[in-house]
Amino acid sequence: MVGKRLSELLVEKGYRVIWLSRERYVKARIPRYRWDYRKWEIDTDAVQQADVIVHLAGSNLDDDSWTRLQKQKIVESRVLTAKLLLETAKTLGRKPEAFISASATGFYGQETSERIFTEEDNPAGSDFLSRTCRKWEAEAFRFRDELNVRVAVLRTAFVISGESEAFAKMALPTRFGLGMRLGSGKQYLNWIHLDDLCRIYLKAVEDTSMQGAYNAVAPESVTNARFMKMLAKEMKRPFFLPPLPAFLLRAIMGQAADMILYGSRISSQKVRDAGYNFVCPAVREAIASSLTSPEQ
Repeated sequence: MVGKRLSELLVEKGYRVIWLSRERYVKARIPRYRWDYRKWEIDTDAVQQADVIVHLAGSNLDDDSWTRLQKQKIVESRVLTAKLLLETAKTLGRKPEAFISASATGFYGQETSERIFTEEDNPAGSDFLSRTCRKWEAEAFRFRDELNVRVAVLRTAFVISGESEAFAKMALPTRFGLGMRLGSGKQYLNWIHLDDLCRIYLKAVEDTSMQGAYNAVAPESVTNARFMKMLAKEMKRPFFLPPLPAFLLRAIMGQAADMILYGSRISSQKVRDAGYNFVCPAVREAIASSLTSPEQ
């Protein structure tokens, strides 16, 4: 989802974009080159051509319950892909101008408080997502440490878009009048609209002053309860049901439920100080624009 929208923005600005994919199809509108990190295979032509590498690889966090094998897949699909790109660049003697990597706001740990986390803060805990993000980012910063390449890492919040499967899962019960807050509802839901996220990536590609970690979150902080109530209001549906208990959500999702049940505020000040102006700074307009998209 992010890669497709970002590619559109890049092409509009005159960039030539190529993808690394499961299948090779170089005659496609956006040429695709094959890789498979599990077999340590990659089409070196892609890396040889790349002036800037944007690393968005990673299995979805909510695809399955977090079994031991699923956790391994979540980590390896992020860490080993970055490692494969670095080792390929070193083998080829190819030094890209920049390495721009995804990360997640899960970096800060599963905590619900009034604390506002900035990029200078250490994680509040050592849960699975926080450990995964630290490994993910450490592998990205090896491009800086070993090749002296500019690295920017975007710690991404919940993405609001008509194309988002996660957003669709929240909207579906609400559409039938079954919207409700999750757990206490007091936990913060850090979010960003898809267009803002992709425009921050575009800025990170072009702005050579952008280095280090940046929180890709919108300026407006909302709790889960407020978000779900606003979603129901925008969909013109009732919002009267009691909250979905935490124990029931954990029974359905397992450990992955903690992504939803915890959340503190996260600052967007650093990316704004870098000169980025948000297209969708308010959650109401982000929800409204996503609900009116063709996918919804």
